[in-house]
Amino acid sequence: MPSSSAKDFLLASKRCEIANLEELLMTGELVRSISQLVHMLQRERGLTNVFIASEGNRFGLQRLEQIEHCKQQELLLRQRFAALDLGNCHQSGSVRLYTRIAYVIHGLDSLFDIRERAVNLRIKVKEFTRLMSDLIAGLLSVVFEAADTATDPDITRALVAMFNFMQGKELAGQERAWGASGFAAGHFELEDQQKLHHLIEAQARCFETFADHSSPGPLARWEALMVHECSSELNRLRKIVARSNASELVPSAFSELWYEVATCRIDSLKEIEELLASDLLSLCQLKLDGAKCDLRNHHYLLNCLNSETLNASLSFLRESAHGYDASKLDEMPPMGRSVYELLKVQSLRLQEVSDELQQARQALVERKIIERAKGLLIDYQGLTEEQAYRQIRQSAMEQNLRLLDVAEIIIERTNMLLRKK
Repeated sequence: MPSSSAKDFLLASKRCEIANLEELLMTGELVRSISQLVHMLQRERGLTNVFIASEGNRFGLQRLEQIEHCKQQELLLRQRFAALDLGNCHQSGSVRLYTRIAYVIHGLDSLFDIRERAVNLRIKVKEFTRLMSDLIAGLLSVVFEAADTATDPDITRALVAMFNFMQGKELAGQERAWGASGFAAGHFELEDQQKLHHLIEAQARCFETFADHSSPGPLARWEALMVHECSSELNRLRKIVARSNASELVPSAFSELWYEVATCRIDSLKEIEELLASDLLSLCQLKLDGAKCDLRNHHYLLNCLNSETLNASLSFLRESAHGYDASKLDEMPPMGRSVYELLKVQSLRLQEVSDELQQARQALVERKIIERAKGLLIDYQGLTEEQAYRQIRQSAMEQNLRLLDVAEIIIERTNMLLRKK
């Protein structure tokens, strides 16, 4: 059986790159479908919260119409899931990605029961919000895993921007839902005010990370939205919430005004999200087209060389394996210099891609560490997620450290305590 040559492996490496980019293109399409469904579920959550809080007197018809939109988008996403190659488990991230998808499908299967409880007013606003938010968090975790498994630094950056923007928009959706239910009930508890304050702060962090990784187009749209009239009006309503107390009634009619203003902002966020999704797909296609062009060029160049020239040049490479010496390039057969430069350029490019990929993934790595620290505080101190984050942030402010530094200290100290047991 003939052995594979260096030429075969060189071309195979390029075909692997193309296969990875084709997979990333499918991932981009999956992310866009998730974005659409999340937006639909966010609207349903807000409408249903007002419906429940008003004991079925507000947004009944709008809620039913929105559920139908959600069902249509859910069907499209399930079709995306079904199109995935479940036998393709060679990537390390596939385990986490498929686990997240399994969680999402289970959540989607539970929607019928949740909606039935809502229409019959057999569920409280807070529980409904939690269940819907958990499902949306599961959908967003699929996007996170997609970003974490991407092998191209530019696409990774685009996915990081997309994920953080979607996360910020989800927090904006939760703010809309909490605020709408509070206004509909006619008052805000201290817990509600603290929750809204936390959601506002968390949005700011997500949008800051988005801005650090975004391309110019979506970033310009975001900056325009921050000074838009709907953002100013939302800030005014936020101040009303902050000034209120449990014994002070607020006009329940404000629930529809709050919902309208918050929805105006979220719809604008959705337009930016669509732009991010389009840019992501365009980038994936551009990279894929470039890789295919490179493969054709590689084929052409290598086919121009006869086997003797190719073997001679590869022999030269083996003898020079300990380092590149430009002074010896003249010793290589003339046509072999092209092969040498081809391999050298490809090797340098792969190193640059590796370095850039590590930088692009930094935001994902930091998020994992902070989330792990939060999880430890939740598990061992009995805190809620919001309380855990607040404790990390407070420690960072008191010690003049980054959130990441505090999270790493928490993880290290917890591991030390566990080892002593």
